[in-house]
Amino acid sequence: QGTGERRCSILLNLIQLVSSRRSCQHQCASCLHILISRCCCAAGERILSIYTSTPTQNKYKISHTMTSTTATNIPPPLEATPAPYYSYWGDPGETPGVDVPTEEATAENTNDDSPMQCGTCTDIDDEEAKKYECAVCFEFMDTPVGCGSCQTRFCRPCLERVANQGGARPKCSHCRAPFTLESIQVDEALQEEMNNCMETVLCPFRGCGKRVPINAIKLHEAQCDHIKMKCKFNEWGCEWIGKKLDLEHHDNHECEFRNEMGRLVNTIREKTLNQTETIARLQGTRVNQMVNTHTRQLLMIRGRNAGNVFDVLAMSYEATCFPGRLAAAKEMWGNMIAHDHPRALVYNVLLVLPLFVCISKCSFWMAIDLSNMAPQHIYRVGLYGMIQHFHVNIVASSAAGLAAFCMIADGGDATHWTEMHVQGTGISYPFMRDIVALGFYVCYVLFVDFMDYWPGIVLLLCTFSFTVTYSSCVAAILETVNGSEQGTLKKTRMWPSVVFALRYACLFQICWVPFEAVKGVIVLRLVKHLSLKHFKLNFTVEETECFLSVIPPSILVVFGAAVTALDHVAIGNGVVKDWSAAFYAWGTGAATLAFLNVFTHTLYLCGQGTGDAIYFEGTNLRNHSNERFQTYNLLPSQRPVYTGIVTFALALFYMIFMVAV
Repeated sequence: QGTGERRCSILLNLIQLVSSRRSCQHQCASCLHILISRCCCAAGERILSIYTSTPTQNKYKISHTMTSTTATNIPPPLEATPAPYYSYWGDPGETPGVDVPTEEATAENTNDDSPMQCGTCTDIDDEEAKKYECAVCFEFMDTPVGCGSCQTRFCRPCLERVANQGGARPKCSHCRAPFTLESIQVDEALQEEMNNCMETVLCPFRGCGKRVPINAIKLHEAQCDHIKMKCKFNEWGCEWIGKKLDLEHHDNHECEFRNEMGRLVNTIREKTLNQTETIARLQGTRVNQMVNTHTRQLLMIRGRNAGNVFDVLAMSYEATCFPGRLAAAKEMWGNMIAHDHPRALVYNVLLVLPLFVCISKCSFWMAIDLSNMAPQHIYRVGLYGMIQHFHVNIVASSAAGLAAFCMIADGGDATHWTEMHVQGTGISYPFMRDIVALGFYVCYVLFVDFMDYWPGIVLLLCTFSFTVTYSSCVAAILETVNGSEQGTLKKTRMWPSVVFALRYACLFQICWVPFEAVKGVIVLRLVKHLSLKHFKLNFTVEETECFLSVIPPSILVVFGAAVTALDHVAIGNGVVKDWSAAFYAWGTGAATLAFLNVFTHTLYLCGQGTGDAIYFEGTNLRNHSNERFQTYNLLPSQRPVYTGIVTFALALFYMIFMVAV
């Protein structure tokens, strides 16, 4: 028909492309079948020959809608389906007689006398027929639409399919202009013209011979009795293909599956359906279990709180014993370690936890002693006697309560204390920090008195070592996991208060005479102010000095003079032997405090080194360079780290020992 030869040449190249590229076969096969069926020239024979010679997986297969299995075990009845196009046409060398505009419509290859002519061009002008054809499928349009940029018209399903398969920026098949589903416009004028068109076309199915108006051709093709059908048992071996009007006779008299074989097929289908339902049910159960598990994990993640002692202990166990697993699934602990504030809160809990154990021990044994006292004894000693008997427990509990109140009343977050303004002076100072530090100091000192001197000193040093070492170890692991900066432990709110209390509690308990501790403080503070900067690193822990760091040198000199005057009085009264003993006390106090400061720094470095060793052992790495912070491509290991297990076991043993002894 003039353009048919050129059209078929293009189709020939397209089919060769489809045969060579499997990825586009599914998208193009439907349109190619429709186009092939409309070729009424010699090239159609070559196209059909090439297409029918392609591998089976490249041939167009009629798409079917997957229906979900129902609760019943009876499968739906089998139904006849339209046969593929190439099975209608017979041999590849035979030319089809009529067009087949739909996927279900086929041309019957029979020996009847109906004319072999193109149904779409019989009673309507060729140019006028093209006006009603879709530019994609070349069939008459149901609802003509356009892309909004050109005058070419398409079927709505065809243009929507182009838009859905075009990626982020679909383009019109004709003008290549970008468009979207929202920009598709219905050509109402052409739609009305098609509805009012009275031109008729011949039914494409050979043997029918009816002439149908253009606006009714789709409906007729769906109901025509001359469409070729496959037997409903085609998938099971019946090869019959015939007209729709002959289907009932074949089912009742000719099909070999109509009796026993048909019942066998239905039995097999029922068993297959049962197996499908069982598999679907098991898969659904498995999916529900996975969803429930993920929901519980999500609730656990959301419920984890950095201020909860048990959550902190669980996270520290994961960090020390399974650092590789923590690094691989750190999102599971995101509420506790992902940001600076919750991570600082974790460090605060680890720093305060040993003090909480000490106070709990004192309160527990006070309750035990009180329960063992006879009522007569309590009545005899009275209130004053009871206070005198339990003065250590009462004062320690009161100091801990005051410190807890100050921590709650302070408006700062986990990383800093709130600085309060003194009216009229322009001074801002974190008074709550110093009150909490003094409260902790009183608790530790009275804990030594409660445990007797030497056992109390040993437990206090163990508490000192555990608090600094374990906290810095966990901090080093979390810093490396998150890639954050080093030294975040020293920037938390509890670090200065807790370390101040531990250092000076040890100092005042080790020094027999309290004046020795005071002398040591005065000496080291004066040494620091004398600009001996290397002492600042080695013999002072400046970030934990609290209020001592703001005392000016003049006040320290006044205090030193006052202490010297008291030494003079003590020598005169015979309390102190001579001035050599007095100066020996100055040196002893300074040396003890310097040792505790160096001890603190050493414990911190040991904890940092242990944390690094645990982490790199857990991730199968070794850090041979001097720089801690580098970028590593880690392959986390799920096995436990023995160094971390020992570290956590020692921490757990300390907690149990403190409670039990």
